[in-house]
Amino acid sequence: MLDDVFVCTDSRDIAVVCSTYDIPVVLTSDHHLNGTERIAEASQIIGLNGSDVVIDVQGDEALVNPEAIDRVIQFYSANQYDVVVPYDDISYGNDVNRVKIVESGGRILYMSRSAIPHGFNAASPYKKHLSTVAFSIAALQKFAQSPQSILEMIEGVELLRALELNLSVGTFHEEVGTLAVDTQSDLEKVVRMMRSDPYFGSY
Repeated sequence: MLDDVFVCTDSRDIAVVCSTYDIPVVLTSDHHLNGTERIAEASQIIGLNGSDVVIDVQGDEALVNPEAIDRVIQFYSANQYDVVVPYDDISYGNDVNRVKIVESGGRILYMSRSAIPHGFNAASPYKKHLSTVAFSIAALQKFAQSPQSILEMIEGVELLRALELNLSVGTFHEEVGTLAVDTQSDLEKVVRMMRSDPYFGSY
């Protein structure tokens, strides 16, 4: 279970909206290359220490299931990984908006926007990187204190930096699929779904 929840943003407009609704918000620098760097700064502002665990629920996961967040925490707590990134099975690998992972024994070997692993000898199962990620404080700070990596820059996948830093990145299959907002059509669909979601009320 989460102890505290904060919105981390570099947008003063977003911060104002959060304050209007009494949502805890941390305003960070606007110089970060990605959300992982942003939450690393936020963890320092909040005053987290080495025994804390940070769960990054990325902004594109508007419909994330709270139970899925709990499962990330449980998996992280039961294993010895620096970072945990769950996945969902998908049938189509060529959508560059969906980051795919290759894993072995629960440890992520690589991530790409390409259709990996390539089905040369057999049909290839695709595993989509989900955007609810657990970090140890040490891993988060090591990531943020390191420059953008070569593979991260080439692929446009920020967590490749963690792999290039030799951080251990674990994964597990998340039973509850999600609909991330990666395209305009995704956004329109999620807005329609949110309007009928009893957890969100009437907007």
